[in-house]
Amino acid sequence: MTIERYATDKPFPFADAVKANGFLFLSGQVSMTAGGEPLYGSVAEQTRRIMQSIDGTLTRAGVSLDQVVRVQVWLSDMKYFAEFNAEYRTWFSNGFPARSVTSSALAFGLDVEVEVQATAS
Repeated sequence: MTIERYATDKPFPFADAVKANGFLFLSGQVSMTAGGEPLYGSVAEQTRRIMQSIDGTLTRAGVSLDQVVRVQVWLSDMKYFAEFNAEYRTWFSNGFPARSVTSSALAFGLDVEVEVQATAS
């Protein structure tokens, strides 16, 4: 099995993504600058920035959002569920991937984290 790692430019000990066995696994994304500084704002704004980052990482690996098969979402509070969903739904025009949502304290006191897995054929 070949493993391909897509290094991050952020000052953290993880890869942006790892391709293995026909799948692409992205690290969890929060709203932040390329240099790793948190970007706060509404849940919709954070979600938009995260999805833009995910789209960019997928593109770098030769994959599109249409190939995402599973999404894991963490919200700092489930009261943000509807606001998150309103922005999230705009990113998947060809049907939604499987998804789980849970609540947890998140890095830097942000409100949204998203992790995806995609096919990488």
